[in-house]
Amino acid sequence: MRKTYGMLTAFFRNMNMKNKLLIVFFLIGLLPVLFFALIFYRQSTMAFEEELSKYTVEIAKQVGGRLDSFVQEMERVGNIVRFDPDVQTILHNAADPSDPETVYSIRSARNLFDNIGNFRSYLKGIYLVADSGLLVYNSPGDVAKLNFPFAQDEWFKRIKEQQQFRLNPVHPQNYVKGEPVVTFSSRLLDNREFRSKGTLLFDFSPTIIREMSDTIQLGDTGYVFMMTEDGQPVIPMENTLSWLKENNRLQLFKNRTSGHFQMDIDGRKMLVGFYTSSQTGWKIVGVVPFNELATEMQRIRLGIVFLGLAALIVIFILSTALSRMITRPLKVLEQNMKVVERGNFDVALALNSRDEIGRLSNSFNRMVAELDRMKNEVYMSEVREYRHQLLRKDSEMKALQAQINPHFLYNTLNVIVCIAEVYDVDDIVSVSQALSHMFKYSISGSSVTTLEEEIEHLNAYLSIVQIRFPDKFEVRVQVDPELLQVQVLKLICQPIVENSVTHAFYGKEGIGRIDVTVRREKGNIVFRFEDNGVGMDEHRLRNIQEQLQRKELNFHEQNDHIGLVNVRSRLQMIYGDGFSMNVRSAINEGTCVEITIAGGVGIV
Repeated sequence: MRKTYGMLTAFFRNMNMKNKLLIVFFLIGLLPVLFFALIFYRQSTMAFEEELSKYTVEIAKQVGGRLDSFVQEMERVGNIVRFDPDVQTILHNAADPSDPETVYSIRSARNLFDNIGNFRSYLKGIYLVADSGLLVYNSPGDVAKLNFPFAQDEWFKRIKEQQQFRLNPVHPQNYVKGEPVVTFSSRLLDNREFRSKGTLLFDFSPTIIREMSDTIQLGDTGYVFMMTEDGQPVIPMENTLSWLKENNRLQLFKNRTSGHFQMDIDGRKMLVGFYTSSQTGWKIVGVVPFNELATEMQRIRLGIVFLGLAALIVIFILSTALSRMITRPLKVLEQNMKVVERGNFDVALALNSRDEIGRLSNSFNRMVAELDRMKNEVYMSEVREYRHQLLRKDSEMKALQAQINPHFLYNTLNVIVCIAEVYDVDDIVSVSQALSHMFKYSISGSSVTTLEEEIEHLNAYLSIVQIRFPDKFEVRVQVDPELLQVQVLKLICQPIVENSVTHAFYGKEGIGRIDVTVRREKGNIVFRFEDNGVGMDEHRLRNIQEQLQRKELNFHEQNDHIGLVNVRSRLQMIYGDGFSMNVRSAINEGTCVEITIAGGVGIV
């Protein structure tokens, strides 16, 4: 073993660099491919099994839904019979069936049973069994045994214990022909004496239950069946009870409304999913053999093999190209060194690379070039830093100066408010208070605010507009209440509305209308500003749209829509690519500005 290892080591050591790199790169690429192929196959198999399990449970739920709908329908029909006046008369006078009133009620009840049976072909018969022994029934084509001893029948004794409507499993219809039927039953209450005095039976062909599951295909050989709460099949099936009773498997279904699990049935691995009917408590069970997964698993396996082979081919090609690219400069260096060995010193290596081999070939030239580059770079860096400091100090100075003016104006406006109140000049008070509110809002430190405060700022501006232009504008503001506490960028609404007031209605007759809406649409917050102004022609609209689409906006550029430009710039700084601003307009059709903030949660 040690000798073999030594031979392999020597062989690898004596191999040229290109082949060494090829082998190393190929192995480095091979191991992850194998690892991820195994992981992908395992995850795909597990995911497919999980989806099949969910599908099996869903099939069981569909069958359960059909069963529950059937039970609900029969409860409705049963209540019609239960509260029918003639049925109540029969129950009350069952001890004297020859009474004229009872005879009439029996005839009417049979007519009722006929009407119910006419619209339900699967109904084998309806039977009213009074505790006194009186039997009133409707059984198309069959004759019931009037003297059948219901009171001694074990199955009927269990039925009498059930006060409410209940669907019972398949049993022989001994009181007619003995054919298997499914019975929907309930005790009947004499409403005059408030006690149970009879039993109502609806007998159905088992086909009605069987069709609920047989119409659903569960794989090629899978099947669906129903079992009662105690684990008995509703309709007997071959080999069903045998595997249910093995190893106490019925415990897997108890205390669970739905679920799925795997088990071996007759030596075959099976997937079992079940669902519990809310109306009957029965378990609807779907069983699918795992060998039906073989085709899908084989397809996944072949797909992984083909992908793996393709990946290995790509890895081999890349490994070959990469090893050749790495060893080519060494080959050139080797050839030039041989030229120097022959005494020819007029050699210059022109290897355009920055790795170790390139640095070795032109170390001096690169050293000088690198030093010169570093010197220039340091100088330019210092110049840039100095300019940056000057610009920063200039910006700080302008910011401090900009803070003084709004505070001065804010304090001055408060003085004007006080003077106007003294002289009882209401318009000046209103305008000054609104303007004071706007200045206070503008100079607050934060660049964000709640949507509610943004709308209050807009309303302050609108109060000034209404005083300046009485009965000239009608502004409607609609905001989804759930958005009022969302954090948004400050000063979005007022500049755009001001832009409409300034430009939209020049030369227009009548009252100008501006609609402001803020709502959530498709998970986004959408601001929409619409007016019925004079609109814009295509040339002017195109200029505005082009200006708003620029990545960097020029604030020194003179234009009539500085409000739009300002809002667009600040939105860009806060939201980046997470917002959009669109402008639509046409001559005499007004203008619409729409701002969409992606995500619908503001900036927090």
